[in-house]
Amino acid sequence: MQLIVGLGNPGNKYKKNRHNLGFMIADSYLTTEGLTWSYSPDWVCYWCKNAKTVFIKPTTFMNESGLAVVAVAEFYKIHSKNILIVYDDLDLPFGKVRLAFDGVSAGHHGIDSIVESLGGIDFGRLRVGVGRPINPRQETASFLLEDFSDSEVLKLPKIMEKSIDAVNSYLADGIEATMNKFN
Repeated sequence: MQLIVGLGNPGNKYKKNRHNLGFMIADSYLTTEGLTWSYSPDWVCYWCKNAKTVFIKPTTFMNESGLAVVAVAEFYKIHSKNILIVYDDLDLPFGKVRLAFDGVSAGHHGIDSIVESLGGIDFGRLRVGVGRPINPRQETASFLLEDFSDSEVLKLPKIMEKSIDAVNSYLADGIEATMNKFN
C-alpha cells in the first residue's frame, strides 16, 4: 500500500494560495482518476482509497500535517518509505517539479511536522516550485498565503499534468525511477 499526501491549509480563504498547491494537485489527480474524497475526523483529513493507494489531504493547518499522515500510515500499516508528500517549494522556480527522498525540510513547516510525526525523514517528496517573491522585502509567509497571480493561474493546468504524471510514475515505477525521469 502507498500513501500520497497533498499538503495545504483548510478553508476557502486559502483555496487558491500558493501554499495549497499540494491540495490542488491531489484534487486534480482524484478528478482525473474519477475518485472522490471522504472525510475522517479521526484521521483529521480528507481521504480516498483504491486497491493499492491511499490519498489524503490533512484538514489541520500546514504546520500540523503530520497528525493526519501518521494516523493514516499507522491504520493501513504503511511504511514511511511508501509515502509521497506533494507540496509547494519556494526554492524551485515556478512550475518546476522535483522528486526527492529522505531529505531535509528546508524550512517547510508541513514537512517539519511530518518528519516529527513519523520520527524520520525516509519518505518521498514531490516538490513543485512556486518560486520566491519578486519583492525581496516581502515575507515568504505572506507570499505563500497569496493567491496565484493571473499569469500563474494560466500555467497551472500544465503543472497539474506534469505533477500527476510524476505521481503515476512513482506509483508504477517507484521513487528512484521517477527521480531519474523527472529530475
